[in-house]
Amino acid sequence: MYIRGIGRTRFGALNASLPELMYDSVMKALSDSGLESKDIDAAIVSCFAPEKFQSQLHINSMLSSLLPTNKMPVFRVEAACASGGVAVNLACHMARAFENVMVIGVEKMNSVASWDATDILAMALDKKYEQDEGMIFPAAYALIAQQHFFKYGSTSEDLALVSLKNHANANRNELAHFYRKKVDLETIRNSISVSSPLRLFDCCPMSDGAASAIVSAKKASDRDIKILGSSVRTDNLSLIDRKSLTSFTAAKLAARDVYNQAEVKPEDISFAEVHDCFTIAELVAIEDLDLCEPGDSVKLVRDGETSLDGSRPVNTDGGLKADGHPIGATGIAQIYETVMQLRGEADRRQIDGPTYGLTHNIGGIGGTAAVHLFGID
Repeated sequence: MYIRGIGRTRFGALNASLPELMYDSVMKALSDSGLESKDIDAAIVSCFAPEKFQSQLHINSMLSSLLPTNKMPVFRVEAACASGGVAVNLACHMARAFENVMVIGVEKMNSVASWDATDILAMALDKKYEQDEGMIFPAAYALIAQQHFFKYGSTSEDLALVSLKNHANANRNELAHFYRKKVDLETIRNSISVSSPLRLFDCCPMSDGAASAIVSAKKASDRDIKILGSSVRTDNLSLIDRKSLTSFTAAKLAARDVYNQAEVKPEDISFAEVHDCFTIAELVAIEDLDLCEPGDSVKLVRDGETSLDGSRPVNTDGGLKADGHPIGATGIAQIYETVMQLRGEADRRQIDGPTYGLTHNIGGIGGTAAVHLFGID
């Protein structure tokens, strides 16, 4: 399987409507691939909660309205924040029956008040044990950070370094939510506390945006990037059912799957796009992907190894933290960046000679994990 075309919008608080965002990313992916809409045999739309954010359901049919000459089958996928990654995994399976499958991820979140958005996002948590007890995502990841600090000796300063690095990368990404926003360590350290030890600049923003990718069964040009591995794993919904708060079992299993599928070792990975909805999540992801031993992610961060010029760059586009997190689009945006890097088209954030790129997309608090491995064929 190959990624034949990619496209995305800018991320941020945008004026464009949900269908306008979808259309923009779809047209860009078609243009990038050299295909026309009639060449797409099936499509999957990834979106978390359009019925809550936009009072709109049946958005798979909305895509058909945007491409009226192609009455292809269109499906919708929802897996919380992992919706995009899960959609691409499904597209890999569907491409055995359909030659070209388009995946479109979209979310428009800034049409509701922030407190309403918080309630909507919390629906991805367990109703009885978390929602009804007042648990929200910042509090959940604060618990994870506290445990990581206690178990491995990581600190708030390590989280600040993750944030600083990702904002620096976003300033080289013209499509990022925080493009041209100058953020220094002093700003990060002095930002307000959200849920201790997490501060404002440890948290990703609520973003609007869309991203698309075309999965094809056959290679058509040298710009096509091969999908070497694709896996989705799931775990128990609630944190109370987890044996550990410093690792996500679903992510570890999905990573193991793709390494085995590709016959590639973790040390061969050139760079990774990971699900840093909060800065602590980046540290956990690096460890779950076996890019280092448990607890050693802070060493990579402190030594600058996860920076653009480091030995193992992470979140070259700025990650969810600074590129943005329009939920349904996030997993596909990670793949967009990975394809750009492997093609050598990432401009000011281009890393040197990448061979393998890994994407890691998490739903809920590790309840769903989608991991993909890409390479140059």
